[in-house]
Amino acid sequence: MAILTVFYRQSLGMTMAEIMLVQGGFGLVMALFEFPSGYLADRIGYRRTLVIAAILNAIGWSLYARADGIGGVILGEAVLGVGLSLISGSDAALLYESLKETGRELDYGKWSGRVRFWGQLGEGSAALVAGVMFAYWARLPFVIEAAIWVINLGVAWLLVEPKRYRPSLRGNWSQIKRMVRYVSCEASRLGAVMVLTILLGMSSFVPVWTVQLYAIDAGMDASWLGVVWAVANYSVALSSVFATRLCDRIGLLRLLIVCVVLIAVGYAGMGLVHSLWGVGFYLVLTTMRGLFGPPLSHEEQRLIPSADRAGFLSLRSLTFRGSFLVIGPLVGFSIDGYGQHVVLLVVGAVMVTSCLAAMVSVRRQGGFEAS
Repeated sequence: MAILTVFYRQSLGMTMAEIMLVQGGFGLVMALFEFPSGYLADRIGYRRTLVIAAILNAIGWSLYARADGIGGVILGEAVLGVGLSLISGSDAALLYESLKETGRELDYGKWSGRVRFWGQLGEGSAALVAGVMFAYWARLPFVIEAAIWVINLGVAWLLVEPKRYRPSLRGNWSQIKRMVRYVSCEASRLGAVMVLTILLGMSSFVPVWTVQLYAIDAGMDASWLGVVWAVANYSVALSSVFATRLCDRIGLLRLLIVCVVLIAVGYAGMGLVHSLWGVGFYLVLTTMRGLFGPPLSHEEQRLIPSADRAGFLSLRSLTFRGSFLVIGPLVGFSIDGYGQHVVLLVVGAVMVTSCLAAMVSVRRQGGFEAS
């Protein structure tokens, strides 16, 4: 990730619009398989689903390592889209159900924070060497990525499936309609929390695809991109590990208000500052990502029925990916036409307004249990 956008532009000659279109296509594949994968995981088991996902992701990154144009990138992204969609919902559902089975359900926020801490710490540390790998051989990071997924295959194989009720694979269409009706009509609080989760996640996800070129346009040498990516991931890691403790102290509602303020500050800073200092405001957005993640995820898990846990989590991810399928290319075309700074200011204003509206909706549906 630390060098992906630069690889697109320097090694394959892709424009920013093409980059966003590729990621939009990735989002389309994710959208097509996101919900079916979570729905399937609830029925065939989380462990089995994660094993299949590891195999597909190893293949996807192998295809990326051989890509010589946008066609090869699209093929690799398609396989990765299916592989990552199989993980979406399955890992979080496995964690929650495992804690529930062992009587530690209330510790989910803490464990979710730990997962994010170590994950972001690992990604940040990998980013420190990504620039060196890229300079040595532009495709070396993708080869290493494929090897990592082979290791993940071994980890997934050793997982233990928690004991729980598994819905039948019969009458699938009626079950799917029931789930959609439940989250959209019957469980209005769950639906509102999911919308808020999507909006907060999108607020930090859009700059992920712009910050690398933002930094280079501001005068940063490409060799420093790995450092920026590492620091950004470390900020997510540190804020994630303290998020649940902060939520316990000030309440979830106040924590989310802080997150909206950070969104406003982050986008305003990146939009108004035309020097390398602007990159520092990206760290404000990554800190926000770590703060809202574990507590709001726990709030969401409280409201999801156990039998279809991965399915509902995948349904939320499907909505997220489908939204980026529209937003991503639109942002890309806008940046090509008007430049990053103006577009970031507009996107920031839209995100802040949307998040505040979503928070009001949650309050109207009964508020947050963790507040």
